[in-house]
Amino acid sequence: MTRLLSALTQIALLRRDASILPASWAWVTLFAVGYAATNALVAWVDDAKAIFARTSVDLALALAFMWLLLALSNRTHRLPQTAIAVFGVYMLLAPAVAALLLMRGPSESNPAISLLTTAGSILITLWYLLIVGHILKGALDTGLVTGFAIAITWLVASIAVARFLFASAS
Repeated sequence: MTRLLSALTQIALLRRDASILPASWAWVTLFAVGYAATNALVAWVDDAKAIFARTSVDLALALAFMWLLLALSNRTHRLPQTAIAVFGVYMLLAPAVAALLLMRGPSESNPAISLLTTAGSILITLWYLLIVGHILKGALDTGLVTGFAIAITWLVASIAVARFLFASAS
């Protein structure tokens, strides 16, 4: 497990790609459950509604998007490592997001705290997108700019689907 955590840290620091991870569906399942639990925790800290449904949709969209992307490029054999990398790195960054959300608290009356939490959230989101772009770069044998653009597309599509499905639950 320590080696896996070290590998995910190397991926998060953009030093290695997902090819250093095991290509195991058992690990994909474990990391998907961890991703869903971490995602639900962040949503709970953010006081979101319909947490189970949102988390389920997010997990399904993530897996479907990765599979479709890799299928279109004839690289579905890279899906297990790509999924483990994307889910694992999210689980590494999620505690920082949760801490920022907790810092924000129920009211955003303090402008300095509000600025800090907003800037921190934006930085973490951009870093995560860069990491996902780096992971996709390796999975698709493409450039970092292309991987980053695909990661942004994935984020925008996920937000659009979530807003469409959960507009009344917000």
